[in-house]
This record gives sequence, C-alpha cells and structure tokens, in this order.
Amino acid sequence: MSGNMLTIGQLAKRTGVSIRTLRYYDKIGLLIPTDYKEGGHRLYSYDDLILLQQIQSLKFIGFSLKDIAGLLESYYLNEQQLTNSIAFKKRELIAEQERIRETIEQLNHMETIITGYGEIDVKLFCFIIHSIMFEEENLNEYSQAKGSIHNFRNEDRVNLDKEYFSVFMKLKKLVANETNPESNEALKYIKHLVALHNQTLSKIETAEIKSTDQFEQPNILNPFTEKEMTFLKSAFAYMSKLQE
Repeated sequence: MSGNMLTIGQLAKRTGVSIRTLRYYDKIGLLIPTDYKEGGHRLYSYDDLILLQQIQSLKFIGFSLKDIAGLLESYYLNEQQLTNSIAFKKRELIAEQERIRETIEQLNHMETIITGYGEIDVKLFCFIIHSIMFEEENLNEYSQAKGSIHNFRNEDRVNLDKEYFSVFMKLKKLVANETNPESNEALKYIKHLVALHNQTLSKIETAEIKSTDQFEQPNILNPFTEKEMTFLKSAFAYMSKLQE
C-alpha cells in the first residue's frame, strides 16, 4: 500500500510545510496520515496532499486551525466569511508592506550617513542603529509627519545626522591620537557639537519634546567609550571656563 505514498519528509519537501507542523496537525487531528509503515513512520496519500494544500490555502487568508477543521467538513464556504478573511489578510499585508518600506528608508538613511569614511567605529554605528530603532518604537506618530525632524526622508534630518556622525568620528579620532582636550582642535569640535544640539532642539516641536519626557525606557546606548567620555567632559569644562 505504501508504494504510492509519501513519507512525512517527502510531503514536507513537496509542500514547504515543516515536519514539526505536520506532526502537530496529526496530533490535533487536522491531517491524520492514511497509513504507517514499520516503526510507526507516517505515510501520506494523494488525498492527504490535497487536504494539506486546502489547509495551507485557508491558513493563508487568516483562518485559525480550529476554523479550518470545521470548514474542511463543509462542501461550501460562506461568502461573507471568506470576504472578511480576505479583507483582514489584505490589511495585514499592507501593514507589513509599510513596515518594509520604512525599514528600507531607514537603511538608506544609515547608508547615506556612513558613506565616505572607509572605516566606521562599531560603537558609533550601533548607536545609530539603536537610535533609529528607538525612534521607530517611540516616535512613530511624529516620523510620519512630512516636515518632522524624525522623518528619515526629511533632508534636514539627513544633513543633521551626517554632521553628528562626522563630529563624533572626529572627536573619537582626537581621543585615539591622544589630543589635549583643551586644544584648539578639540574646542572647535565641541563648539560644533553644541551648535548641532541647539540646531536639533530648534527643529523639534514642543509637543515632541513633551512626549520624550514620557518614555519609560530611554535610549541609553552611548556612542562613546569611557576614555572618550572623559575627554568630552574635560573639553566641555574647558569651553565653559573660557566663556565665564
């Protein structure tokens, strides 16, 4: 009888359904093998294959396994029920399409920022990725606004992030070269960093600033090492002393 039958491995390969899933379907009685060979190995018939394809089809448009079990016992399906399921699946796919589009925009944004440096500081790059993820999770309503600084398609946002990245990379290089934090070169980049910070604040709506105060989990990832932070503190302290 097993001559024209498929083993569970063959059925899995033919349909793209995992062996684990097929075993689960057997366990819940949704797709029971037609026969077994020695050792209890499952064997599936052509009818089982057709039934599995029907299960896959109904699952694709959003029906639960419990619903599918009931639907497969009927010759006909309710049109309204199918229409509702198709509409739900379409909304689900459109939402996924939007998430993919946003992710591509963010990747393009990252690529634009890091282009032209040859070697990128790992800690700084991870900071950029984490910051983008943080904004995606916490500032989504603002990132959708065309003129918002949180919109990664906004030219001002791209330019700001490129400047930040450039200044951070240069400050890191100063530390690596053992530059004096009270040097003119260090002072130049610290002043640039302060100017960028003020420029950023001027582009953020008051409502957005208020919303950031409500975050329960702030973006704590830091782009600087302890040595770099010590350098920055010394440089800021020296700049403040000069401004007194």
